[in-house]
Amino acid sequence: MTDLDLNLVKTFVLLYETRSVTRTAQALFLTQPSASHALRRLRRHFGDELFVRSADGLRPTETAERMYPRLRQALEVITETVSGTAAFDPLTSRRTFRLCATDLGELILLPAVLAELETRAPHCRMEVAPLDFAAAAQELRQGRADAVICTPRIDAADLRRDPLFQERYVGLCAEDHPRIGDRPELGEYLAERHIAVAAAAGHADADQVLARLGHPRDIVAHVPHFAVLPELVARTGYLAVVPSRAVRSFTRAAPVRTFTLPFGIPTAEVALYTYRRTLPAPAVEWLRATVAGLLTAGH
Repeated sequence: MTDLDLNLVKTFVLLYETRSVTRTAQALFLTQPSASHALRRLRRHFGDELFVRSADGLRPTETAERMYPRLRQALEVITETVSGTAAFDPLTSRRTFRLCATDLGELILLPAVLAELETRAPHCRMEVAPLDFAAAAQELRQGRADAVICTPRIDAADLRRDPLFQERYVGLCAEDHPRIGDRPELGEYLAERHIAVAAAAGHADADQVLARLGHPRDIVAHVPHFAVLPELVARTGYLAVVPSRAVRSFTRAAPVRTFTLPFGIPTAEVALYTYRRTLPAPAVEWLRATVAGLLTAGH
């Protein structure tokens, strides 16, 4: 460690996260040659290239992939200890929490979370970012998110998973739909046209089930979010599949109603994900316990 100072650790972490010498230099207020020199020192120290050039920027080697989580955690521990933020008092803290969720998560879960935050951590703030499921694990590892709420399962040993509740699915149609009753037959259902929500929102089970049955839906439109469905369904004869917990909000937003789907969709488990740190971060642990306790008990 005699020739590997804290600045080199910061450089490594930023190179991994930005995949760019230029952006790393800018973040550290260095010249690009200085950042390149730091990378050469890192390579000599670890006896590995660490990062190789690719079409998408710098690509970490296997050695860098193994090193990154531990070095980032070590850097967090040092930073929190030096800055005096290793302790967390929700009543006095002015921390900004970062949460990733779908638009449906925002609609159904965020009001309860913000109400709890207002009471228990009155000076804290909440930034909510759209969920990109493919990037969710990295968002947590790199500290760009404190917590992620989603339905698809993220299997990663370095992430903690707290199940919140089970979700079931129902059909959604216009309130005065002339052909769809409360319990349509499969043939009646498939004869209609449908609106599907992008798989990135984390709810693709309906089409997966129908594909296995050999009965694909006639999808007229794909939309990125659930929030737009009530208005679209209310003004057309199209059908949609929605999580049951959204029904109250949807029926208040537009003249729509639900119906029982003529095929079974397994219930989905909504879960909260946080990053497992070598030394727990008190603020993130408080957020995890608060959200998990609130949403598990509330539902």
